[in-house]
Amino acid sequence: MKKLQYRAITIRSLNEAMSSLRPISPAKGWLLAVREGLGLSRAAIAKRLSISPSAIQSFEQSEGRGTISIQSLRKLADALDCEVVIKLVPKNGQSFIDLAAQHDPEMANLRATEHSMNLEAQGSADLEQRKRDHFKS
Repeated sequence: MKKLQYRAITIRSLNEAMSSLRPISPAKGWLLAVREGLGLSRAAIAKRLSISPSAIQSFEQSEGRGTISIQSLRKLADALDCEVVIKLVPKNGQSFIDLAAQHDPEMANLRATEHSMNLEAQGSADLEQRKRDHFKS
């Protein structure tokens, strides 16, 4: 029971933390967008980090490709007086409750039972409420 309560608290916390906005990224990456938005040259950022401007360009390109390390991204963000914020959000606009229910074996049994009951015209039509209650514990 304790494990289910922990999961319920975690799922509720994740849902509260999740923004209603979908994640976005500038076309060429955050590093380039922020640096240009702040009006800073590659040379200015390179000087702060004691590296070459071409290294800054390489980091910006690797971020745009999605191959930059989190450590490098944090180091460069710090040089831009920014911080890196990473979050995971469910795909397709789902909530974490929907996602948890999708992967929960107990909910799979509940869906199968509800489906069978619907076929026999005995369904309760409250599967969504039961799903929310399951993760409310």
